[in-house]
Amino acid sequence: PAPLWPFLTNRSVLADGMGPAGPDSITSRVMKVSSAKLADHARSDEGRKQLRYAGVSLVFVPLGQILIQIFAATVFNSGNDTNWTAASIASAAVLTVPNFFANKYWVWKNTSRDGLRTQVVVFWVAAMLGVSLATLLTFLVDMAIDGHGWLEKVAVFFAQLVGFGIVWLARYIILDKWLFKVTHHGDEPDEDDLEMMHGDLPV
Repeated sequence: PAPLWPFLTNRSVLADGMGPAGPDSITSRVMKVSSAKLADHARSDEGRKQLRYAGVSLVFVPLGQILIQIFAATVFNSGNDTNWTAASIASAAVLTVPNFFANKYWVWKNTSRDGLRTQVVVFWVAAMLGVSLATLLTFLVDMAIDGHGWLEKVAVFFAQLVGFGIVWLARYIILDKWLFKVTHHGDEPDEDDLEMMHGDLPV
């Protein structure tokens, strides 16, 4: 039989993934292709919009968590008991409107004032769904580890992140495919587009 040594040291074989260096070579090529695709997507209109959406969240999520802690330590603190549920709702009530306008004008570049009331209502409903889920998780955490000091605060923080994270993804789909779908590239809609948008919205 032919010796194996030439086969194992053949550079073309190794590069094709059949020798010892094959898996590393394949992984390297896959990573390069994936990085290139991610870079191309980030430069596209859709990619830039998604980055802006993430940027808005990077501002409002920490603000929301800070407000929750402030409300919980002041307004909704009776001394021995902290109402995290009320603090969560109050924080969302304060930030929903500026969050809406940041998404409308900066993320989706939607400068039209047509149907503004409908857009606000739909966005508010989506925000309240997020608050409801986050509040439910907060309530469960609060009941499970009530009175544990900093451990309770950290657990509430992560419960909030999980709840809002789930709705964060769903809200992007609602805003992009439904609420701002006509003008999310910054173009003003014509009469046909406006009629189509209003026909799709139930409010």
